[in-house]
Amino acid sequence: MIIDNKIERILTGPSIFLGITFFFLGSAFIINGDWMLGIPFLLVACFLLFTFSGVEINTDKQQIKTYYKIFGLIKRGKWISLNKFKGVTLVHMKKTQTTFSRSNRQTSTTNKYFQIYLVNKANKPELPIKRCKVLEEAQNNLDEFSIWLKIPVFSIIE
Repeated sequence: MIIDNKIERILTGPSIFLGITFFFLGSAFIINGDWMLGIPFLLVACFLLFTFSGVEINTDKQQIKTYYKIFGLIKRGKWISLNKFKGVTLVHMKKTQTTFSRSNRQTSTTNKYFQIYLVNKANKPELPIKRCKVLEEAQNNLDEFSIWLKIPVFSIIE
């Protein structure tokens, strides 16, 4: 069985707004007949909006591939063996992003989520394999990964 999980976008926050802006600018240039300026704007917009990182797990071959999906189409990554990992764990994450305006006012956004990691031989979380917003969903997924990959669950790291 192959499990494919989208982990996160490469660029978040203001970059998404920039991608949307570039998309509308590129579309406007193309509608007005300026193809030479519109196409580069659309290419940058597609890169900003559709590129993300993910993980693909082949449970039959006991392999994992971390990848970047460029433009949402081209998947680039390398397969590694699951034998170098000894378990899975759940980590509570808090990501804060701060943006400053031209008048030096700051706006902060905080995202809280749970991430399931593969644990290396040194008992450290090494490779994220799933992101969840709710604790119950994360715990259910943790149990599923433990069964699918035939590796133990380590205690929750706060």
